[in-house]
Amino acid sequence: RPALAAELAESLVATAKAQPNSRTREILIEAFAAAGNEARVLAELKEEATARGLALATRGFLKSGKLDPALATFVTALDRDMAIPPRVVGDLFKVAHAKGPQMVQRVLEKLGGREVEVPTECLAALLHDCLKRDDVSLARQLEALALKQESAKHYSVFEPLLKLHAKVGGTRAVELFEEMQGAGLFASEGLCGCLLARCSESQNFRFAEAIVEYCRSRSLMTLSIFKTLMKVYASCGKYELACDLYEQVLAAGLQPDNVMIGCLVKFAVKCGRRELSEQLLEQSAGGDIQNYMWLIRAAGKDGNVGRALELLQEAEKAQVAGPDVALYNCVLDVYVTNGRMDDALAFFGAMKDRGTINLVTYNTVMKGHCAKGDVDCARGVLAEMQQAGVAPDSASYNCLLGAAALGVGAVRGGDAACWDILDEMSEKGTPIDNYTVSIMMKVAKKARNPQDAERALAVLDRAGRARVFDDEVLFNSVIDACIQRRDTQRLAKVLASFTEQSTMKPSVQTYGLLIKANSMVRQVNKCWELWTEMVEARSLLPNAITLSCMLDALICARRLDDALALFRAWQGRMPPNIVMYGTLIKGFAAARDADRAMEMYHEIRAQGLQLNLLAYTSLIDAHARGGEMARASKLFQEMIDNACVPNVITFSTMVKGYCVEGDLEHAFSMFSTMLSRGIIADTVLFNTVLDGCVRHSRFQLADHLLSEMEKYSVEPSHFTLSIVIKLWGKRRDLEKAFEACHVHARSGRSCFDVQVVTSLISACFLNRAVDRAVSVLDEMPAWRGCPRPDATVFGALLGGLVRGGALPQALDAAQRAIDASAASGVHGETWASLAAALAQQGMHQELAHLTQKLASSGVALPCASSQQDGGTPAQLHGGHRAHQNIDRRRVPARTSARD
Repeated sequence: RPALAAELAESLVATAKAQPNSRTREILIEAFAAAGNEARVLAELKEEATARGLALATRGFLKSGKLDPALATFVTALDRDMAIPPRVVGDLFKVAHAKGPQMVQRVLEKLGGREVEVPTECLAALLHDCLKRDDVSLARQLEALALKQESAKHYSVFEPLLKLHAKVGGTRAVELFEEMQGAGLFASEGLCGCLLARCSESQNFRFAEAIVEYCRSRSLMTLSIFKTLMKVYASCGKYELACDLYEQVLAAGLQPDNVMIGCLVKFAVKCGRRELSEQLLEQSAGGDIQNYMWLIRAAGKDGNVGRALELLQEAEKAQVAGPDVALYNCVLDVYVTNGRMDDALAFFGAMKDRGTINLVTYNTVMKGHCAKGDVDCARGVLAEMQQAGVAPDSASYNCLLGAAALGVGAVRGGDAACWDILDEMSEKGTPIDNYTVSIMMKVAKKARNPQDAERALAVLDRAGRARVFDDEVLFNSVIDACIQRRDTQRLAKVLASFTEQSTMKPSVQTYGLLIKANSMVRQVNKCWELWTEMVEARSLLPNAITLSCMLDALICARRLDDALALFRAWQGRMPPNIVMYGTLIKGFAAARDADRAMEMYHEIRAQGLQLNLLAYTSLIDAHARGGEMARASKLFQEMIDNACVPNVITFSTMVKGYCVEGDLEHAFSMFSTMLSRGIIADTVLFNTVLDGCVRHSRFQLADHLLSEMEKYSVEPSHFTLSIVIKLWGKRRDLEKAFEACHVHARSGRSCFDVQVVTSLISACFLNRAVDRAVSVLDEMPAWRGCPRPDATVFGALLGGLVRGGALPQALDAAQRAIDASAASGVHGETWASLAAALAQQGMHQELAHLTQKLASSGVALPCASSQQDGGTPAQLHGGHRAHQNIDRRRVPARTSARD
C-alpha cells in the first residue's frame, strides 16, 4: 500500500519534524513502481536518483509487469555509469522473455553492447529458448553478452550454444567446443551424441571430427557414438569413411547391431565396396530383405545380372522374401537397367504368374520400354495396368513424359507430346510430383520458342503437391529455369514460397542461385540478407561463383561502391578470379567510369590473370560510352592478339561507339569484319549502323546496309522502319517514305508503332507537305498492326502545324485529339504554342472555343484569360522561352538506336 506509506512519511515529517532520507525515498520509489505509478516514481527520482533508487524502481516496475518504464530506468542507470545488481538484470530479462523474443531483442538493443552481469541461470534459460525456436540470431547476441563475463562460462550456457551451432554449420561450433574444454568443462557421451546427430542434419563434418577426437581421447566411443558418426559421414556423402567404421567398431570390442549392419550394407554398395557388403550379409545370417535389395541393386550397377539372380535365390532360401514383391521388382529393374528387355519381359510374366506384381512392377517395365524408345509398348503396359485395376500414378506418366521430353522412339512432335501427357494426367486426376516438375524444367530450358517455354514453366502453377523447395536439386533446377527464361513473375512466387514455407538449409551453391534470382526480381536487400545468413549466421565459406553472384546483384542495383567494398573485403580470403573482375568492370562501364575500369584492368595484369570475353567487352564498352574510341580500339586489338575471340556484343559495342562519334567508315569496317568472321548481326546492330548513316547523311551506305539486311534475312523491326522513313525524308523523297510503310503493311509484319507514325509526320513537315502530314491520321487505320493515334502522334502533328503556320489544320487536329480523348496527354507546351499563335493572328473567337473544349477535357490553357483579352504572345507567354517553364516530365525519352 504505497499511498499509505507515503501518508505515513508525510505525517512523520509534520508531527515528529523528521526529515526523509535516501532510504525513505528508495522505499517509496519501489512501492510506487510496484503499484505501477509511473508519475510518482519519476517525481521521487527527480528529487534524488541514486543507483539503488533506480535499481529499485526497475525492480518495482518489473513486479507490476511494466517493462517499458523498467527498461527506461534501467537505461538511465547505465547512462549514468551506475551499477545495477545482477539479480535486477536477471529479472529484466525474465520479464522480457515472458513477453516474447522480440522484447528480449529490444532489451539487448538498449544495452548497446555495454557490459552488464546477467545471472548464469537466466542466460541459460534464454539460450535454451533460442534452441527450441532455432533462433540463431538472438542466440549469437546472447552469446556475445555471456562470454564477456567469466561466471557465464558454464555448462548450461555452452550446451544450448553448441547444439545451435552444430545444426547451423560453420566453424563457430568448433571454436565454442574448444572454449568449453578450455574452461575445464566436460562433455558427456549424451551431449556428444546429440551434437553428432545435429551435425548430420547440417553436414557439419569438421565439428563432427572434433567431437570424435574428443570422444576417442576420453574413451567415449560407444556403439551409439559410432552409429551416429556413421550417419554424419553418410549425410556428407563420405560413404567410404562410414564403411571404415566397421573395423573400428570391431577393434573397440563392440558388436554392430542389425540396424548398423543394414546401413553399412547400403553404404558399402554406394561406395563400391562389394566384398564388404557380401561379408556383412554373411555375418547377419542372411539379414533382412533390405540388405538383399541393396546387394541386388549393386549387382545391377556392375552389370552382373547373374549375381542378382543368385541373391534372389539366396533370399528365397533364407525365407526373408515371403510374399513381398519389392525383392522381385529389384531383379526386374536389374534386367531393365542393363538393357535386357526380353529377359525382363519373361521375368515380368513369371511375376504375374506368381501373383507378385504391383504398380512399381508395371512402372519398371514401362521405364524399360521408354529407354528402348518403344513408347507404344509403354503405352500398352499402361493400358494393361488399368485393365488389371491398377491405377497409374505420377511415376507412370513421368516415364512417358521423360521420353517425350527427349524426343525418343515413337513419340512424335517433341514437346507437343509433353502437353498431351500433361493433359491426360489432368484428366485422370493424377497429381504432378517433383519428377514431373524436374522433367518440365528441362523442357523449359531447351525450348526453342517462348511459347513452349511458357507452357513448360506453367507446370509450376499446377504443382500443388510438389514442394519444389524441399528438394534442393529440384529447387535449383526450378530457379535456374526461371532465370534462364527470365520469368520474373513465377520466380518471385517461388522465392516467396521458399521464404514462407521452406525449412531447407541451402548449400553454398544454392545461396548463389538464390542471390541471382532475387537480383533478377530487383530485391537487392534480400540478396544482402541471404549473403549475411550464409557467411555470418551459418558461417559458411562462399565459393567464387557465389561471391560473383553477389557482386553482380550489387552491380545490377547500381550499388557499385558496395560491390567494390565487398570485393575488397573478401580479396584476402578468396583469390579473385577474372569473372569477379569482369563483373566490376561491367559496373564501371555502366557508370561511364573508364578510369576505374582501367584500374581493374591493371590489377588483373598484376595478378597474372588472363582477361576473358566479358572483361574485354566491358572494358571496350566503358571507353566507347565515354567517346574514347582510340583506347577502345587498342583494347579490341589486344583482345585479338591474346586469342580472345570477340562475339556479336563486342562488335556491337565497337560499332555503336564509332557511330556515336560519327566515324561511319570505321563503324562500317568493323561491321563488315564481323560479318566476314561468320558472326550473324542481329536487328539491333543493323539498326545502330543504319541510324548512324542517316544521322550523318550517308545515304548510299544506308542503302547498302538495307540490302545486307535482306541478304542475311534479318527481320526489320519498328525502329528499322522509322529509320527508313527518316532516310527518305532527308532525301526529300516523301513518296518513298510512304511506300516503305505500305510495303510493310502488305507484308503483314508488326512493324508499326507510335515512333514510326511520328517519324512519318516529321518527314512530311521536313518536306513542307502539311496536307500529307494530316493525311497520315487517315491512312493509319488501313495499316495492319498500326496503333490508333494517341497523344504523342497528335502532339507531333500539332507542333508541326503550328510551326508551319497552318492554324486551320491545327484547329482541326486539335478537335480530333479531343474526340479521341487524347488531348490531356498532349504536352502543355504544344497547347500553349497553339494558343499563342491563335492570339497573335487575332483568332480570339477560335481561341475561346478551343479553350472551352479543352477545359471540358481537363486541359487548362496557360494564361487563357489574358489571351482572350488580346494580349500578344510575348506579353502572354514571355515569348517562346516562357514555354520552357511548363513541366517537361511528360516528354518521352529519346528512343535508343538499340530498340
